[in-house]
Amino acid sequence: MPGVKYLSLLLLWFGLSLFSFLSCGSAISAQKFREAPQYYNSPDCPVITDDDQDGLICSERAVHVAMTLDQTYIRGSMAAILSVLQHSSCPQNIFFHFVISSTRSNASDLHATIGASFPYLKFDLYPFDDSAVAGLISTSIRSALDCPLNYARSYLANLLPLCVSRVVYLDSDVVVVDD
Repeated sequence: MPGVKYLSLLLLWFGLSLFSFLSCGSAISAQKFREAPQYYNSPDCPVITDDDQDGLICSERAVHVAMTLDQTYIRGSMAAILSVLQHSSCPQNIFFHFVISSTRSNASDLHATIGASFPYLKFDLYPFDDSAVAGLISTSIRSALDCPLNYARSYLANLLPLCVSRVVYLDSDVVVVDD
């Protein structure tokens, strides 16, 4: 029965295409996370005092952490953020820079998810144009790496504010266990 075989192949192709599309962080239903407690600096780490957010972003004493962020890997990203805050001696001096896909991510949903779980977190979202690398990704690599957002870390200097001179990049599958 050639019709059944053709239909099976068509369904398999559709399923793989859908999985590939979803694995690059397309809009899936927003996940809910509990609110994390506020973390405070240790006594020997003074808080960077500046009333506006731009002061922390441009402070030489701030610790800048960059991560890519999408709905597919949001659970791992939340764990990484929490581990950074829990194990830092200066959590109030950390500023997170989240790079999101400009075409596949819903910035307001991601902002709301992070803000609800970490209401005291200092962060900003930076859209990354997927087309900047889409044509450069080899078809011979494994499917987990074919998402353009995986290559956004190479463009951090172009995405982040000019006053940010040093940044630590973390993947969403990292857990920090010490300062």
